[in-house]
Parts: sequence; C-alpha cells; structure tokens
Amino acid sequence: MKDMTDNQMEFITWLITTATDKCKTLEEVKAMNEQIREHSKGTRKKQKKEDEE
Repeated sequence: MKDMTDNQMEFITWLITTATDKCKTLEEVKAMNEQIREHSKGTRKKQKKEDEE
C-alpha cells in the first residue's frame, strides 16, 4: 500500500471527527467506530488482493 499524503490524512481525520461530533452518546460513537472498522477491513482486503496481482 502506498503512503498517505498529509491532505488525505487530514481529510480522513475531518471526516471521522465530523461524523462523531453528531453522536449524542458514547454508545453512538462506539457503534460508528464499529462501522468504520468493518468498512476498513473490506478496504484492506481489496488492497491486499490488488497488491498480490
């Protein structure tokens, strides 16, 4: 996998913090984090497959 640029990292940070700012409880934040983890697992699997090709 290629390194992220600073702009990409800033965008990801902004995206996550903007989403979690909308949560009203810690449980909502945890649920959102779980969704983010599930989506990132799919991304990592896709990247690994691409790297193997």
